[in-house]
Amino acid sequence: TGEEDSDHSATYESAMIEMAFYAHGLTDQKRTQPEDDLWTVLTTATVTLDDGTVTELTDLERDLFFTLLLVAGNETTRNAISLGLMGFMDHPDQWATVVETGEMTDDAVDEILRYTSPVNYFRRTATADTELGGQQIRAGDKVTLWYPSGNRDEKVYDDPHRLDLTRTDNHHLAFGAGGAHFCLGANLAKLELKLIFEGLAARLPDITITGPADRLRMNFVNGIKHLPVEFTPSQPVLTASSAG
Repeated sequence: TGEEDSDHSATYESAMIEMAFYAHGLTDQKRTQPEDDLWTVLTTATVTLDDGTVTELTDLERDLFFTLLLVAGNETTRNAISLGLMGFMDHPDQWATVVETGEMTDDAVDEILRYTSPVNYFRRTATADTELGGQQIRAGDKVTLWYPSGNRDEKVYDDPHRLDLTRTDNHHLAFGAGGAHFCLGANLAKLELKLIFEGLAARLPDITITGPADRLRMNFVNGIKHLPVEFTPSQPVLTASSAG
């Protein structure tokens, strides 16, 4: 992701077109060979319009859904991992706790999400006149929601710029604020973060960042393109199959 980033701008359009062609092929496959999966549901989904007309999703709507699922399914979680590792290196006492206990609690995972805020903002359209924080908002106004700001709000969190894995009652906004727009993959993302940091603590406890992060130039995603690290390789873990 990163249309504005010079490293990606030249290939961004062709990549989007390639994804669209792939989505079309997958749609054709699911129509003839339906399975118990999300894309089969979207392939056969119908929408009831305001006039009562029932219609399928258009090709463009399916293309946009595919892009959404692909980006939301890996981009944000990858960046939460990289940004979380940076947070741990800035707070070595917190990393030491994970290494010592071998566990990322639910509170710890939520704190990583609050601290990193992988998505910078979303934009919504007001459906009615209202007032928020002394600001008049009219129906039709475009409103941007800046999640890193909310997740570091001094009125909500004590010492908000500190990574604190023992922080409780953590109502962060990394997945949105609930309702229809809440992140569909929230539980999967939490599980992935738990497993990756527990795995790193067990296998690479002395991992260290050796240089500055190469950040993605994009106002939507809080992304990392490259993060140099070094560590002492551990002994490989033998499984029943690999041991013969």
